[in-house]
Amino acid sequence: MVKRRVRTCRVLRRGAAGTAGVLALAIAGCSGGGGQPATPQPTASSFLADWSHQDWAGMRQLTASPPADFTAVNQAAFASLGVTAASFSTGPMRQAGDTAQQAVTEHLTLGTLGQINIKTTIDLINRGGRWLLRWFPSTIAPQLRAGDKLEVRTSWPDRAPILGAGGAPLTTQAPVVVVGLEGSRVKNPKSLTAALVAAGATKTQVTTALAEAKANPTFFEPVFTVSQARYQQIKPAIYPLPGTVFQHVQQRTAITPGLVAGVVGTTGPITAQELGQLGSPYDAESVIGQTGLEGVAEHQLAGTPAARVVAVSGSGTTVATVASIPPRPGTPVTTTIDPAAQRAAEAALASDTALGNRTAALVAVNASTGAVLAAADVNAGGFDVAFQGAYPPGSAFKVITSAALLARGLTPSSAASCPPTATVQGEVFRNAEGEGKVSDLLHAFAESCNTAFIGLATKHLTPAGLLASARMFRLGVDTHMGLAAYAGSVPPPVDEADLAATSIGQGRVLVSPLQAAMIAAAVDAGVTRAPRLVAGSPDDTARAARCPRRWWPAFAR
Repeated sequence: MVKRRVRTCRVLRRGAAGTAGVLALAIAGCSGGGGQPATPQPTASSFLADWSHQDWAGMRQLTASPPADFTAVNQAAFASLGVTAASFSTGPMRQAGDTAQQAVTEHLTLGTLGQINIKTTIDLINRGGRWLLRWFPSTIAPQLRAGDKLEVRTSWPDRAPILGAGGAPLTTQAPVVVVGLEGSRVKNPKSLTAALVAAGATKTQVTTALAEAKANPTFFEPVFTVSQARYQQIKPAIYPLPGTVFQHVQQRTAITPGLVAGVVGTTGPITAQELGQLGSPYDAESVIGQTGLEGVAEHQLAGTPAARVVAVSGSGTTVATVASIPPRPGTPVTTTIDPAAQRAAEAALASDTALGNRTAALVAVNASTGAVLAAADVNAGGFDVAFQGAYPPGSAFKVITSAALLARGLTPSSAASCPPTATVQGEVFRNAEGEGKVSDLLHAFAESCNTAFIGLATKHLTPAGLLASARMFRLGVDTHMGLAAYAGSVPPPVDEADLAATSIGQGRVLVSPLQAAMIAAAVDAGVTRAPRLVAGSPDDTARAARCPRRWWPAFAR
C-alpha cells in the first residue's frame, strides 16, 4: 500500500481588516503533494493593505521579530504628519532564495496640505515556509533611523490682498502692538477687565480672552490690537497689570481706522479655541484673520503653506528632508469700497461734534449699481453698526409706506392733512416738529408728517399691503454680499395702533444703516437692488427689481 504524504497548515486568526490578506497567504502557503511553494507577494500585499488602514496590529503579525515599539513608532509617524489617507504603489518583487525585496511608493495625504510621496523598500524573509516582513524604522522612510521621528514644518506664503474699487489696496503693513493675556499671570480679572475696556477693548473681547486664558494658562490670548502710537498712550495704564502680555509685530492692517473696525477687519495671533476649530496646517504660532473680511475669507486669503517633512534625531537635529509640498498662495478678495469715499465718510463722522458719545454710522452706495462705496461708524464699541446694527428707521420708513399707498391707487396729489396729533386705539402720536402745511401726499412726504401718514395708512392700507411694500425694498430679505448684514424686521401689525406705528418706522420695525442707504438708492435709481460688496458673492450678480412705474416718478421728482 502506498502511503500519501499529507501537508497540514495552521491559519492564524486575525481581525476583519486583515482577513482577506491572511486567506490569500494561507492559500498561497499551503499546498499538498506537488503544490507550488509559498511566495512573498501575498504577505507584502497584506502588509501594505494593513498599513493603508493604520492597522498596526495586523502589520505586527506580518513582521518577523517586531521590536517592542513597533506600534508606537508607526502610529507616531502617521500622527506627526497628520495623515488623513494613505495608499501604496509597488514595483516588481525581487526574490533571492529565502529573502525578497520590493520597491514601494507611499502616497500620503496630509490633510489640507496635500499629498507627499515617499519612496521606500520593504524587505521580506521566509521563516519556515512563511514569508514575513523584516521591518526597520527605515521602512517608513529611508532616512529614518532608530530613535528618529518625522516632523512637518510649514512656511506660509504672503497673505493675499483685500482690494477696493479699481483694484486699490485696502491693507498695508504697519507696526502694531497686540495686547493679550497669559492666564497663569492673571491676578485680578475684575480690575484687569476695567483697565482694558478703558484702554479701548470691548468687554466681550476681554471676557473671551480671560475665558480662553483660564482654559489655556500658558497660551498668549490676544485681546485687541493697537497702533504703536496708541500703545504709547495706554501703556502706563495696562503694562503694569499682572497678566497682560504684549507682542510688537509688523502686521497687516487696513488703510483707515473705519476699515479696521468694519469691512476689512483685523489679523492677529491664533487663539487656542481658533486653533481647535481650524486644525492643521495651523499651529500655535499662526497669525489669522480675526474680524471682517480678514476673518470671513481666512482660507481664501491665507492659501496653504509650503510643507517640508523632515527626519529629526532624538536630540532634535534635522537629519534629512523626506518630502516637500509647494505652497498654494491665497487669492485676493475684491470689494466695491472706494478708498476716497471711505475716508470722506470717516472724516464726516469724526467732525460731527453734535454726536458726542452717541453711536452713529454712515453707509454710501452707488445707486445705479448697488455697490457699497463706504461704511463707517463711531462709538460702536467694536460692533459693525453699519451692516449689523438694528435700529428703528423712523421717517426713512415713510418711503415704504408711500410706495404702499401709491400701490393702492393714491397719487402724489391725494388729499392729506397734518394735525398736531393722531389718536389710534387710544395711542397718541405726535409730529416731531408740530403741525406742518400739508394738503396732499406729496407735501406730507416732503414735510415728513407723522400724523398725515398715520391717517393715510390706517385708512387705506392693510398689514399685508405694508409688508409687501417692505419686502419689495428687501427688508427682511437675507443679504449675501460677502459679509454678514442684518436683514431687517417688519413684523406684521397686530392691530390698527401697531399699523400706525409701523407706517412711520416706529413700533417694532428695525433696519440697518446699510438698508436705509439701499432704500434711498432705490428711490434715486427706480430699482431695488441687493447691496454689492465682495466680488463673486451671491448678491454680486443678483438681479435688480424695477420699481412700479405708478409710484417711482413721484419720488424721483
